[in-house]
Amino acid sequence: MKKRLLVALLVLAMVPAALFAGFFDFGIGATAQFVPSFNPYETAEFDWAQLANIENYGFGADIRTRIMFAELDIAGLYSQETVDSTTYHGISGLITGGISLDLLGLVRVGLGMGPRVYALIDDQGNASIYGPNGELTATTDFEDAFMNAPMTYRATVDLKLGNLMVGVNYTVDSDGFTFANMDTTKLAPQFDYGKLGASVTFILF
Repeated sequence: MKKRLLVALLVLAMVPAALFAGFFDFGIGATAQFVPSFNPYETAEFDWAQLANIENYGFGADIRTRIMFAELDIAGLYSQETVDSTTYHGISGLITGGISLDLLGLVRVGLGMGPRVYALIDDQGNASIYGPNGELTATTDFEDAFMNAPMTYRATVDLKLGNLMVGVNYTVDSDGFTFANMDTTKLAPQFDYGKLGASVTFILF
C-alpha cells in the first residue's frame, strides 16, 4: 500500500513538471551584430564581403524568457564605432516583449518590440546617450533615457538543436515612437538603419 502511494505521489509530481517544461523555458547565450546598417529591401546593393570582416561586428549577451508563446528578450551589445574620426565604445541595451512560435519542433520564430538605450563612451569615460531625435542632454538621468529610448523591433529565427538554438536576428528602430512620445504614426520601422545579427542560445530549463 505504501509503495503504491509513493508511486502515485511520484507520478503526480512528474505531471506538473512535464507540463511546466513545455509551458516555460529560459535561455542565455551570446550574440553578434553587424554594426553597419542592413536594409533587407536593398540586398542587391549590399556589399556582402563586409560580413567577413570581424571589425564590423559588436558582441554581447542575449537572454530569453518564454511562457507559452509570449517571450521577453534582453540583449546587451558592445561595439567600437568611429564618429568624426573619433573611436567610441558603443553600449546598446534592448528589452523586447513579443511572441515566439515553434514550427514542427525544429524552428522557433519570434517578433518583439521594446525600448533600446544606446550610449557612446569616449576614452575619457564621457558618455553620450542617444534618443530618436539625437543626443540627449548631459542632465538626462536613466529614467529620462528609458522614456526617450526609441521603440525597436527585433525579429528572430532559430534552429532548435535540443537545448541549443542557433539563429539569426534583425533589429530595427521605429521612426521615433517612445514611451515619452507615443505617436502611433512613428511606429514605422526605419529599415535604412536596421542591424543584422546572429546568436547562440542555451536553453537552461
